[in-house]
Amino acid sequence: MTLTDILLIIALAVFVLAWWIRRTPARRWVLIGAAIAAIVIGVAGYLDDRWQNAAGLVVGALFLIGLGGVILKNRITKTDRTGGVPWFSGVFIALGLGGVVAMILMFPVWPLPKPSGQYAVGVRTLEMRDDSRLGVFAAKPDEPRRLLVRVWYPAQSVSGEPAPYFTAAEAKSTATSLGSLVGFPPFFTYVRHVKTNSFVDAPLLDGAKDLPVVFYSHGYTSYLNQNTALMEDLASHGYIAVSVQHTYDSAATAFPDGTVAWEDPALAQMAADATNLRPAQVDALAGETLDARLEGALAYQEFAVRNEDRIAVASTQTWVADRLFVHDTLQDSPPEAVADIVRAGDFESVGEVGMSFGGAISGQICMFDPRCAAGVNMDGGNFPFMAFNANVPAPFLMFHSDVGSLYAAMERPLAEGKQARGFNEFSYERIAEAGGRPDVYRLSLKGSQHLGLSDSSLFVGQPVAGLLFGTAPPDIMIGAQNDVIRGFLDKHLRGQANDFPVKQLADYRDWVAPIGNADLPAWWNAKSDAERLAIETRINAIKNAGRLPPGGPGE
Repeated sequence: MTLTDILLIIALAVFVLAWWIRRTPARRWVLIGAAIAAIVIGVAGYLDDRWQNAAGLVVGALFLIGLGGVILKNRITKTDRTGGVPWFSGVFIALGLGGVVAMILMFPVWPLPKPSGQYAVGVRTLEMRDDSRLGVFAAKPDEPRRLLVRVWYPAQSVSGEPAPYFTAAEAKSTATSLGSLVGFPPFFTYVRHVKTNSFVDAPLLDGAKDLPVVFYSHGYTSYLNQNTALMEDLASHGYIAVSVQHTYDSAATAFPDGTVAWEDPALAQMAADATNLRPAQVDALAGETLDARLEGALAYQEFAVRNEDRIAVASTQTWVADRLFVHDTLQDSPPEAVADIVRAGDFESVGEVGMSFGGAISGQICMFDPRCAAGVNMDGGNFPFMAFNANVPAPFLMFHSDVGSLYAAMERPLAEGKQARGFNEFSYERIAEAGGRPDVYRLSLKGSQHLGLSDSSLFVGQPVAGLLFGTAPPDIMIGAQNDVIRGFLDKHLRGQANDFPVKQLADYRDWVAPIGNADLPAWWNAKSDAERLAIETRINAIKNAGRLPPGGPGE
């Protein structure tokens, strides 16, 4: 809770108690003072990005108006009741306090969960510019590609206060632009009061060398610290975690020099269009049969490349180029601000991680970049479709939200006895060999929505969280993400013999479950040679149409 939260509850509680206890000394002045205090605190909280305190302002004003009415009535009737219990009015007064408390608890402000590792966590943020790419998306024609990069790492020692989730500048830009996507710009600004476990510019762990490195990308229209809890947990176990904000395809980007790159105005219309999924997309995500799912996926992919869909073509190319630029620059000529951290890391063999569209980008990079030693796609699709009916060269984890909730969202209820399937079942493995690789994992987190695979479940309480992020408790939502992804990376990036995912499935037996696709080979081989050839011809045509530029990534 913030200070204004606490003071507001106290002020309103004093009013409620004095209202119920009619023999309170100087009762009238106590009531007046408490109501005025609630109004003042509510205004202060609202101006301090805690917009939920406006509820206290309203309730305090209603209390004051009601009190004024009672005082006026008593003067007119020349009565002043000091005995008895005000049951009728007292209930409504108590409901006012309860409403304010519920609003505050609905949008809680608590520190992020403590990382599970032995090391303190440092964080540094910098801008990186790619002068070879000008005028990307909403940038001016002569503007180089500007990227915000954040690095979490194990620290030797920490002091002072940990970093806020959003700085004041980010609250006015990044958080506000996120809120605009849901129709209420201030919606996420209160998250700036959340304390992380990261300490800005803390000294690197003494003697650190050959630390495992993970690169991360956020979801479409999102921001680079949307999975801070995961980044901090990795850093506390000795990882270097590098996150990239993909300017103009993200929420507003607040650079360290004070300038802001606002999200591309075209994204608002894209977000509106995304609510109207094409029938092919619905079939791809929630088709009842494998044939319907395959046809839906192919039809959507053909539409996307034929119409040069921004996400499938331009954004994919740009995000891949962003990630490669950051990786190459850090590896070959690291900026001074993070040079000591880079020297302590292994940038030749890294983990590629991302959420939603960022997960698709991580999967794409693992298809061609030999530096990818392990990849994680957190509930993302497959763009630009290169992983469709193809074996990913590196160990790979497809970590889904609750796949059953996706069927419900598509209004495709499962038939009795049918099991929900995970999308991307045709990706990262050849269809004829699906389910046969022990280093390709497909897991689902029950009780989670797509947006729940981020820090968001920590910032919104039930029942609102259930609609947006899922019904799983926040400690399960965050704990499962952290433990599953770190366990996978420990095994396949660090080479630890940890028997992943046996422990994770046992620890979260009621929440995390495998999603199988081992039935694909029999279904595929039951088709005629001509049918398989026709499907593979369509797949190859899609890949050729959506391929990244010659000489670029993937060539």
